[in-house]
Amino acid sequence: MGMSKPRTVLALLIAGVLVIAVLGGCTTPPATPTGTGGTTSSVLKIGVETGLTGPLPDYGFTAAEGAKLAAKDLNDKGGVTIGGKKYTIEIVVKDDEADPAKAPVVAQGFIDEGVVGVVGPLTSGAANAGGPIYSGAKMPQITASATLATLTQNGWTNFFRNCVGDNIQGAGLAKWAQDLGFKKVAVMDDSSAYAVGLADNVIKGLTVESLRQSAKDTDTDFSAQITNIKNFGADAIIFTGYHKQAGLLRKQMVEQGLGKVQMFGADGIKSADFAAEAGGAANAKGVYCTIGAFGTANPAELPLYAKFKTDYVAQAGKDPGPYAEGNYDAVGTLVAAMEAAGSTDGAAVVTALHNLTYTGILGTYKFDANGDITAAGASANIKTIFHFINDGKDFVPTTK
Repeated sequence: MGMSKPRTVLALLIAGVLVIAVLGGCTTPPATPTGTGGTTSSVLKIGVETGLTGPLPDYGFTAAEGAKLAAKDLNDKGGVTIGGKKYTIEIVVKDDEADPAKAPVVAQGFIDEGVVGVVGPLTSGAANAGGPIYSGAKMPQITASATLATLTQNGWTNFFRNCVGDNIQGAGLAKWAQDLGFKKVAVMDDSSAYAVGLADNVIKGLTVESLRQSAKDTDTDFSAQITNIKNFGADAIIFTGYHKQAGLLRKQMVEQGLGKVQMFGADGIKSADFAAEAGGAANAKGVYCTIGAFGTANPAELPLYAKFKTDYVAQAGKDPGPYAEGNYDAVGTLVAAMEAAGSTDGAAVVTALHNLTYTGILGTYKFDANGDITAAGASANIKTIFHFINDGKDFVPTTK
């Protein structure tokens, strides 16, 4: 039996009231405004491209942790305000395995995810491979570790680095070896973009007799190169690759009677793992290296470093390694550029970066037209010398 029309209308009205009441009871109340001016806090994603797996996980870890600490410190202060809007910072870490073949995929992933800037990549090879993608997207990008000199000569207006390029570091290594009185210097790379570029710059700076040698970055037997170095009569060798192979090379040099040949390296071998990779502390003793980081040879001379180190240890459970402070500052620099631009738009942030002067853990710096770091004294900091024994303390030897 059916209902009459008036009853049907009444039933529908009652049902409608009940539906409204139910929906009203389930509605989430508006977010409580946060920050100044009653603005609602939003999330600002900054990408960190690093190498958590592959050949350089120690470097990759410390670089990521430095960036995370920067975000934490900014958020603990209440976030940042850009163009009148309040933001909290979220760090998005992607692992390119320090592999140039994987870097373009990581770069595109960051762009698709909508990050507003990228810190990294960790390595020069990855930076070279992913650079065209970031450049095409006008993605603001700061690396604290990719030192290949030509990276800032590609016309990428979005690319910056707060580390010293290998044109400076290579010249510094050459000068250092010669200042110490070495007369026959072997220079050996591992065929990676970073190592080859650095070795080229070392060779340019040498006026003494030199021998160029190469290996592959997957080699584990350096007998042929060591034989050539022995026959050449080298009194010093400059290895421009990374610490795992550098340690193995040093171990084999000692085993084949070249333990007294002075070994140099650059930032690629500045690792706490080097001594074990070289076969022990005795083999590693006396190996020197430079690092292409702006700042000072002595972190104690950086007024903000002590607190940074304490906070880093509390977060990561170990002392900061190479590039931790550089990545920390890279996050801060990107945010400062967004604040100056009053926008998160990539092109606007890039323009701001070209005009920004920033003070952070590394000191006060800015960028030149190509994106290289520039500041008083920056180019002189190629003699950050590290002694792998002596509790990792920096020192400057003056004689052989």
